[in-house]
Amino acid sequence: MVVSIMRSYGVLMNPFDKYETQNIALKGDLSILSVIHQPEEFPHREPQINTMVASLSGLIRGFSANNLLIYGKTGTGKTSVTKYVTGMLEEKVGDKVITCYVNCQTYDSPYSILVNLSKCIPGDSNIPPSGWTLDRIYDELVIKIKGSGKILILILDEIDKLVEKNGGDSLYVILKLMGEDTGAGGTIIGITNDSSFYERLDPRVKSRMSRESVMFSPYNAEELKDILYPRVTKVLNPESYDEAAISLCAAIGAREHGDARKAIDLMRISIEMAIRESSDKVSVSHVYKARDTLEIDVIRETVKTQPTHSKIVLLSVILSGERHPNSATTGEVSSLYADLCRDIGIQPLTSRRVSDYISELEDFGMINTTVKSLGRYGRTRYIKITGRENDIKRFILEDTELEPLKDIKGTRQFRLDENI
Repeated sequence: MVVSIMRSYGVLMNPFDKYETQNIALKGDLSILSVIHQPEEFPHREPQINTMVASLSGLIRGFSANNLLIYGKTGTGKTSVTKYVTGMLEEKVGDKVITCYVNCQTYDSPYSILVNLSKCIPGDSNIPPSGWTLDRIYDELVIKIKGSGKILILILDEIDKLVEKNGGDSLYVILKLMGEDTGAGGTIIGITNDSSFYERLDPRVKSRMSRESVMFSPYNAEELKDILYPRVTKVLNPESYDEAAISLCAAIGAREHGDARKAIDLMRISIEMAIRESSDKVSVSHVYKARDTLEIDVIRETVKTQPTHSKIVLLSVILSGERHPNSATTGEVSSLYADLCRDIGIQPLTSRRVSDYISELEDFGMINTTVKSLGRYGRTRYIKITGRENDIKRFILEDTELEPLKDIKGTRQFRLDENI
């Protein structure tokens, strides 16, 4: 296909010509400021690294290791640090250890996880992508793991998604396979941003888990600067950026629950903005432009990846807020959520699960909640959308299952505090 061209003063020009040159002097690949880049150093994560190394250290002497549960909000380095630590372990012991990484957001059934585990183990795999019973694939894997003579480390990223969709039995099957009673042996590292994940497991699964926990706290602005600065100096020459631009990216990331991904993405897009404008230097103005571009994309992706019930809860908050601009109560949101579920023919979840979804949406930064006392009427939780309501509502209704709700408005409900 011939590239479209345009005519300017009688001369044929390629529209991409204006991007051929750049004023900013790049000395490194911009992929260093990509979230998929695996850094060699992890500032301010030494305590977590030391804990994980100590827990897995028995493997270098041929002993078993406890399972690990890694907690922390999005962008706190959980996955990157886990891959770094297991990579260092493989470097130490050679091929005695096999690490298998599975994202449970993508592979959210025990069958698909076991198929991926089989692919990680050397040798031919007779296990098809579907069609076998779970018992059969389980028995086949036990034989394969024993025959490999390797110690397995199975990383289950977003492990809460597996249990949320399939129940605790799905995790129990995997824990049993990796346990010593099969003779196979192995260690599971579960990664989650749900701080209550372990507490919600049933006793059988907890007894199998035998875990150590590692908490990744959110980064503050100074810590994010320490993360950004080495990457920026590998990409740009000193004269090509303002220090204030790095500080602003770090500050914005710190406001977003200490999210390093947000800060890194923001810095990369700021550089791209400066290049497009043929600027000599990345400035705070480029950061503000990048923030506006990034926020809308992040909001869409965050909404898009939410489960259906979470989207309905979020829509309920928006509709309730249309009637109560100061914020909606949990009771109002729960009541409207149940009505919306019935409108599209699905079974509403319990009030407790709705409350869990509200907490998760707050973790994602989609809503804010505050608890207020109503005197003799007790205490209640107020909920408010933190982002662009119209955009969030539009992204929710892009889900074809929820399209029938596009014309529904929030209903006025009696509120105790209105008469206090």
